[in-house]
Amino acid sequence: MNSIFDIEIIGAMASGIVDDMQAGLFRSGYSSIIRESHDASCAVLLNDGSLAAQKVVLPIHVGAFPAVVAGILSKFDLSEIQPGDCFVCNSPWEGGSPHNPDFSVAVPVFFDDELVAFTASIAHKSDIGGAVPGSCPANARDLFSEGLHIPPVRLYRQGEINSDVVSFISGNSRSPVVVLGDLMGQAGVCIQGGRRVEELFARFGKNSVSGSFQSLRAKSLHLIKEQLLKIPDFRASAVRLMDHDGINLDKPLAIWVDVKKNGENITFDFSDTDPQGVGPINIRPHLLNAACAYVMVAITDPSLPINQGVLDSFQTITKKGTVVDPEFPAPVNSYNTALHAIIEAIFATFGQHVPSLARADGGGGRALTFAHALEGKTLIQYELFAGGTGAMLGYDGEVGCHCNQTNGKVGSIEMLETEFPVQVNEFSVRRDSGGEGVQRGGCGFRRSYTILDGNATITLRSSKHDISPQGSNGGKNGATGFCQINTDTGPKVLATMESGLVLRSGNTLVIDTPGGGGFG
Repeated sequence: MNSIFDIEIIGAMASGIVDDMQAGLFRSGYSSIIRESHDASCAVLLNDGSLAAQKVVLPIHVGAFPAVVAGILSKFDLSEIQPGDCFVCNSPWEGGSPHNPDFSVAVPVFFDDELVAFTASIAHKSDIGGAVPGSCPANARDLFSEGLHIPPVRLYRQGEINSDVVSFISGNSRSPVVVLGDLMGQAGVCIQGGRRVEELFARFGKNSVSGSFQSLRAKSLHLIKEQLLKIPDFRASAVRLMDHDGINLDKPLAIWVDVKKNGENITFDFSDTDPQGVGPINIRPHLLNAACAYVMVAITDPSLPINQGVLDSFQTITKKGTVVDPEFPAPVNSYNTALHAIIEAIFATFGQHVPSLARADGGGGRALTFAHALEGKTLIQYELFAGGTGAMLGYDGEVGCHCNQTNGKVGSIEMLETEFPVQVNEFSVRRDSGGEGVQRGGCGFRRSYTILDGNATITLRSSKHDISPQGSNGGKNGATGFCQINTDTGPKVLATMESGLVLRSGNTLVIDTPGGGGFG
């Protein structure tokens, strides 16, 4: 049996490996999506796909990484996986990617000729084909509209790059140099991380390292169970509405959750959630698990070690054919809206019985893509935008801050104006957009752009432009979001999700992000 010192040392060293992988991935990013917005995560997993250590940049990847390795193990027999292999996959169905633009890379780690672990990374790609530049059509009706769909394949075979796969990916992208640059950065950090994990096994031995990871898994599970025992037993339901699915613009979709907490056990039942959307508002079950895992960490301790123990701490129930468990080939590129609704619905049930866990809704998340066409090339300007966060007991909401499972960075004006033919005219706080209350909701922000050269195709995937972020315990709702373009034909207010609009030189776009709900 390992001593507590060995367990903590091995756990800290694994976390250090992941930290270094993460830093290398950000620094090697060709695209602003990775380099500036930090839409990427890294992890170490054991040979069965269980999560051993993760750098939590994006909490949604807690559920994604185990599904990535599960996809590899379901397609390849263990005898087929060799040292020097490197796998790539972007399938939300045959792997763990949240949507097609998120490429997953995994490298098997061997010790004494035995597969003992994987290192992995997930990172958003600027364009992998599909109906619109950026590969996230807000009006997609199936998965195939969302770009290239890759099941687990070898990017490297025993140390040699698979040039056929590289050519296939390159030939299906509007920005192949950037996509391949980011992809090779992912492979590089996974390969380097794999070497260090192998060194970890060599230093401490297979039984000691594997045993320590199991102990850390049990520790995270124990801490969550311990926290659940402090919460009174309850059963409660809540619902959160999403504006629409990108196709049926006048039809909100509902996320329903029934939470049953009994002792140290908790179950999240989503069976009453609305049928899957025609458009890309749907999410895969492994991301539903990630949302529930986020809640478990949030109610326990934000510094909790992130590993498989977090995913062991709860059960989920879904109904096939719903937004949270759609049938293939449902489109899923705007899954982020559903994740916010899931988390906020869960917290609404807790708030009914545990005042200290009550919190108002935040401003949700959104992505805005400008695909600039210049001199035969496509430059993808991809930005992640926050709104205000919801207030809670003793705390005002934060201004323009990512909340829940989103944790990217807002791109700087200096970077945008250096890399893209765009001018940022305004970046300001939306005064009084946060809901009133004893604790005020955080304010959203406004950003305004002018296109300086060429044409830019716009895709907006936002949330809460029609339905306000809800206040809690008597607090007022936050202000809704808004987006408008001004073209040669006049102004046009965009729907929450919209694609294919073209701005020309001199045209402008303004976006207001929602405020958070107030508390009390």
